[in-house]
Amino acid sequence: MMDRSQRLSASRDEVRLLARLRLSEVTPSRRDFAQYVATEKQELVVIARLTRVSGGTVDDAIAQARAYDEADVAALAVAAGPEGLSLADMAAIAAATTAPILRDVLVLDPGQLYAARLHGGDAAVIAAPELDAAAVRELVAVASSLHMAAVIEVLSAADVDAALRLPHAILGLSCTTADGRLDVQRTLDLAKLVPAARTVIALPPVRSPQEAIGLQGVCDAVMVAAAAYADNTPGS
Repeated sequence: MMDRSQRLSASRDEVRLLARLRLSEVTPSRRDFAQYVATEKQELVVIARLTRVSGGTVDDAIAQARAYDEADVAALAVAAGPEGLSLADMAAIAAATTAPILRDVLVLDPGQLYAARLHGGDAAVIAAPELDAAAVRELVAVASSLHMAAVIEVLSAADVDAALRLPHAILGLSCTTADGRLDVQRTLDLAKLVPAARTVIALPPVRSPQEAIGLQGVCDAVMVAAAAYADNTPGS
């Protein structure tokens, strides 16, 4: 998995590419990501994060997505960028499944939201720490106009305060250790600053059931990489 600086670089490259494209008419989302991941901390639901594996094809990703969809995960996250799946791949996955689709890219520009929605996205992660408040509000407004859920990236307590000022936004806690793994303790510290009624997702994928158990009661949802629970993967 790319680190945050690499993901931001890939996102900026995408913004430049999309600026040269003309997007056709975009229809609003009909799959309510926010509803599927909100539990008010009464349970911990799973978002399955899909990415392209070495030698894999989009057909492999679709088959995996269908397996997780049939296992009733709350949502599917499509990893984007050089390490992941393209917008066209995401569109194919969205067409083949019923679960809401989160585009797992750090959004910096409204064009990325339109492109995500055009290709089946129902939610997106907004890179709020990289943007001023006005830019974040614009992105949240665009997402709302497309009936997409806005997941606000949160790195610090100050980010929590800023995100809580956005009434319908989901907080996506992005706490990692130096080696890029989920920082469970930091995630817990930030999650405890959030009222129970506000939805919280831990964005870095959990690596074990024990990590997920540690987040019960403070997060609504966790991200699970496709191979995180190899022995329990649907269809295995």
